[in-house]
Amino acid sequence: MPVNPFVVGQWVRGDRFYGRVSQIEEILGGHRNWIWLLGTRRIGKTSLLKQLEHLAWTAPERTYFPVFWDFQGADSVEELFRTFREALLDAEERLEELGVDPGQVNGGDLFDAITRLRRRLKSVNLKLLLLCDEVEELITLNRLDPALLRKLRRVMQSQEDVRSILASTIRLWALADEKGDTSPFLHGFTPPLYIQSLSDDEARALIGQQHLAPGARPQFAAAATEEIRSSCDNHPYLIQLVCKRFLESGDLADAMEQVRSDEMVGHFFSVDFEMLSSVEKDVVRIVGEASAASSDSILRSLPVEPSSLDGALHRLESLGYLRRGAGRRFELVNHFFRRWVMQRPRSARSHDDNATAALENKLSQQATQAGGGPPNLYDGRYTLLERLGEGANGVVHKAKDELLNEVIALKILRPELSGSAVLANRIRREALVARDLNHPNLLKVYHLGECQGRMYLAMKLIEGPTLAQRISRSGALNPARVLEIGRKLASALEAAHGQKVIHRDIKPQNILLDASGEPHLTDFGLARLTDGPGFTRGGTFLGTPQYASPEQARLLPADERSDIYSLGIVLYEMVTGRAPFMAESVEEVLRMHCDVPPRDLRRSPSELSPALAAIIMKALEKEPSHRFQTSAELRKALEDVR
Repeated sequence: MPVNPFVVGQWVRGDRFYGRVSQIEEILGGHRNWIWLLGTRRIGKTSLLKQLEHLAWTAPERTYFPVFWDFQGADSVEELFRTFREALLDAEERLEELGVDPGQVNGGDLFDAITRLRRRLKSVNLKLLLLCDEVEELITLNRLDPALLRKLRRVMQSQEDVRSILASTIRLWALADEKGDTSPFLHGFTPPLYIQSLSDDEARALIGQQHLAPGARPQFAAAATEEIRSSCDNHPYLIQLVCKRFLESGDLADAMEQVRSDEMVGHFFSVDFEMLSSVEKDVVRIVGEASAASSDSILRSLPVEPSSLDGALHRLESLGYLRRGAGRRFELVNHFFRRWVMQRPRSARSHDDNATAALENKLSQQATQAGGGPPNLYDGRYTLLERLGEGANGVVHKAKDELLNEVIALKILRPELSGSAVLANRIRREALVARDLNHPNLLKVYHLGECQGRMYLAMKLIEGPTLAQRISRSGALNPARVLEIGRKLASALEAAHGQKVIHRDIKPQNILLDASGEPHLTDFGLARLTDGPGFTRGGTFLGTPQYASPEQARLLPADERSDIYSLGIVLYEMVTGRAPFMAESVEEVLRMHCDVPPRDLRRSPSELSPALAAIIMKALEKEPSHRFQTSAELRKALEDVR
């Protein structure tokens, strides 16, 4: 099977990036030094910032020094300064290439550091290009420290040698009416530069992967290309999701249905939709029900002033929710979004903004409960319904997300993981990567937050047993079931490894089976929190010895072949009912991984096919170079077994 070139749920740049020519020209070549990139989630804001970073630095004649600054997780001035220092660390090689010592620009506080960097770059005839992502964090920061935005505005807007680009969703409009001694923070950044769907030609180039060599491009018929493009309304995330599923299944109708029923697609729609005003939500509902509607017909259905409706229509059109069709009538062209809108319960299709705000305030007040354990209403948003279990990293609860009216899993991490600045930073980095991994067999992470000094993860809820519980209750699985689960887990690893994410703790306990028996690999991003697998000072192995690779046992660097070995152990346990290496001590189990060959399944009398036995034994080779070299190779081998 050829490599699937479509990237889902992760930023791209360079040859992987398509479109946005007009926005790039305006940002890098226009007259505005302060620009607000405004768009919905998954529309490609981060990818555009990363592409701007790439283009600015690789330009034949440099004008800018780009710094990609991610505000995610910054809930205090100190945390915002930390994110800026991390941005400087990422730009360290570029600074050194210019002869700039990063230590010289890392000032005493955030504003001093930005000023030092700007002045140092000016001395080498470069302007500072601040590419700021997840800027909604400023809403919380403004409540905590109203003076912050005034200071930040001065360093971002007061000098000609700084070009500041903010990327956010419409939540940032909350700062438009910010009160203070000076103009609101967004003054100068407005009107926003909207980022929405691609143009028709840009979408066709993305579907056809025109940046690849001709032999590596997907061979889609022209009719299929147009159906994908029009159904997705040129939305880059949806296009890549449909195309990826289409390449995997070979059936476009099946791929479209998979995307229509994808819970994460509905989640993204829901989060963005709840940010709209009550008038905007009603407009979307009316247009969806009517297939197409004029502004006059919408006005007759809503008790609002014409000026208010005009503003709502303009913003919905700018964000890409509405398109003008025949007779200038408004339409919901995006097939997937229109279906989502029409499937919502009628009672949920129109909300009052004041009621929503009141609910948020109520939840926030209730979340201030004291006590050693988590409050019943956690972080002003999640009602804890039931404790599901406890692992090495924290406690998992079944919870209801009161804002989205969904039942989820909430993993509250242990206090010591949040108390260490080093571990907390690592959790943020790992969890943000895990959040953006998108695969049906990877347990989806929705949100990373912090409450009462403890970090937590909101995740998809799977109400089923672990694979370990299934094997413990019923013993070995039949070979067909082993192949099915193995192939899906290998495909999940392929998606993660494609984003340079290594799990390091694959085991049956980290594989959940849902009601239909579908496997979901959990705890991506959490496997390394205790610096393991490895040994503590007392000589205790950190990790799960029965599933550790030989290189992990020897405390050597682990790459994706280490995950392949651990998955091989899981496959072995599924076909035999037990792990291959068992001993009384951790040290002995680790020695067996390094020196003792497992029982050769190819010589065992059973219904196991020789081909499946050979795959498992190859995955369990002691020497990494003798195993499958990629998870894609392992998946392909499992798919070829009949």
